[in-house]
Amino acid sequence: MIKIAAEQIVTVSATGQTSVEIWTTKLDHNIDKPIIAINIPRQNNDVESEVPPVTYLIDIGRVKEAVSVQGYLIDEETSSALTKKINLRKIVFYEKEITVTWGTGANRQQTYQGNILKVGFSETAGIVGEGQPTGYEQEKNISVQLSLVVGEKKS
Repeated sequence: MIKIAAEQIVTVSATGQTSVEIWTTKLDHNIDKPIIAINIPRQNNDVESEVPPVTYLIDIGRVKEAVSVQGYLIDEETSSALTKKINLRKIVFYEKEITVTWGTGANRQQTYQGNILKVGFSETAGIVGEGQPTGYEQEKNISVQLSLVVGEKKS
């Protein structure tokens, strides 16, 4: 197998569980920050004399940060795609603190802690056709999409 740049690999891990590598096709890092906008009504005279409208913005201090990953789990010599799926399911089912890491080197590596809000798996067939060599095992490819909400665990 050819390994592509490590930026393509996202590692999902939790204490006490086997980490899972996802070969990533897309990674989104979203930050939502609700702002309250108060539009001040204008008098007719202000509108007619072209006084610009006034809007006050109030930052209520809430920020929601999420990391969404799309990619796939592949069969490798050390672990099958199915084993990786099982390990990722265990992380989602049983862990409350998850770490997602991607990038290489001190200057490019990013790590976020939180919990997985949602994960989805789509399985595709391996190599199919007649004339496969005897004993040939098909490679499996399992697509995965997950969303990690960044934050601290609170009991």
